[in-house]
Amino acid sequence: MSMDQIKIDIEDLTTGMYVSRLDRPWIETPFPLQGYYIKELSDISALRQYCKHVYIDIRRGKSPVDPVFLQTLDSSFSNGITNKSVKGVKSRKLKTKKGFYKYATSPRKEVKNAHKMKELAELAISYIDGALASHKKFPVKETKKVVSLMVQNIIKNPDAFIWLNKIKDKDSHLYGHTVRTTIWAISLGRHLGVSVDALNNLALGIMISEVGKTKLPDSLLEKSQADFSLEELELYQTHVMHAMEILNETDGMNNHVLGVVASMHEKHDGSGYPQGLIGDQIPYLAKLAGISGYYDEITFPRNEEFGLSPTDGIAQIYRMINQEFQKDLVEEFIQATGIYPAGTLVELSTSETAMVIEQNPERRLRPKVLLLLDAEKNRYKRFKLLDLMKKVKTVDGRYLEIAYSLPIGSYGADPSSIYDTAFTSKWSFSKAS
Repeated sequence: MSMDQIKIDIEDLTTGMYVSRLDRPWIETPFPLQGYYIKELSDISALRQYCKHVYIDIRRGKSPVDPVFLQTLDSSFSNGITNKSVKGVKSRKLKTKKGFYKYATSPRKEVKNAHKMKELAELAISYIDGALASHKKFPVKETKKVVSLMVQNIIKNPDAFIWLNKIKDKDSHLYGHTVRTTIWAISLGRHLGVSVDALNNLALGIMISEVGKTKLPDSLLEKSQADFSLEELELYQTHVMHAMEILNETDGMNNHVLGVVASMHEKHDGSGYPQGLIGDQIPYLAKLAGISGYYDEITFPRNEEFGLSPTDGIAQIYRMINQEFQKDLVEEFIQATGIYPAGTLVELSTSETAMVIEQNPERRLRPKVLLLLDAEKNRYKRFKLLDLMKKVKTVDGRYLEIAYSLPIGSYGADPSSIYDTAFTSKWSFSKAS
């Protein structure tokens, strides 16, 4: 068997995978002899009637996120993991103040306010770009005010803002990426116990980090970085230099803010830009900004067709431990974000469809979810809130759990389509299906 083919349990299949072999002869099934892509969840249901496991070709389709990996990841956080530096790269363990901030409100109470804050942030970025394009004064005061409001609200409950990060932006990809990265980074900083002043510096640095791209050709910005030639890549990376030139001439920018702008694209192993800094040469806040920006890039790329699910995004970052990102930074980011972040659409072990509403910090695989669709994919008349930490048993005696994450929009149930009803309707509590 080719090393590009992987044996996988039927229950671990997901859309986008390519089935190359079955656990029985093809002729005994109604499926194509040459193999096929799993395009819909109904394809998995059909396979389940004939097979217990299959083989997938990872060259032709999506590779799996190993459930054992997720379980190991979850238990490793509970047991605690120590950092080991890459040889030749100095890396002090991240300073943290776990539990410094408490959840002040529920996501349901915060999400409407969070929506207003997100719109204000995108508007602030558009004002920055507009001011630079017309050679007007940089709106520092206004931007700082928006940043301060975002920090205050995310401290109360980060899940409300993370939920909004799932909603497709109607405006510029650049604005959306910057605001989402800011939200991920503030949430990470909150988790680490970073001071309010430092969170403001972190958020402001990210919000203004893209100003240098106003000096680049639109044709370059509209391309995917994966399609850049070497010359285009070098030109693109000059956006940091342009940003620093603009900001060094702007009043009200302290060194912590400038450090985020200058170094958030650096990597732990020195493979980043513009200076190729390594390890602790990278400022603390820039490290938080860098991993947050990378996560958003791989889960919300310009070409949405190639975006990873939240679970796959987490797995991708985990594989980069002590390469692009230092080990304990990765672990803290996963703890802050969650394996299934708020707003993630998931399939439960009962075949019901749910959306993650809030994290359970002690067990990342058992968040609070909102039941949307029953096993036959009929919409519930009233949303049902379920806390998977309570280890509810199903009718067959098994514990209810998340089977896998789903692409945004599966069954027509994406965050933007259920946003209004989810947070204006009454919820009921459900014990099991």
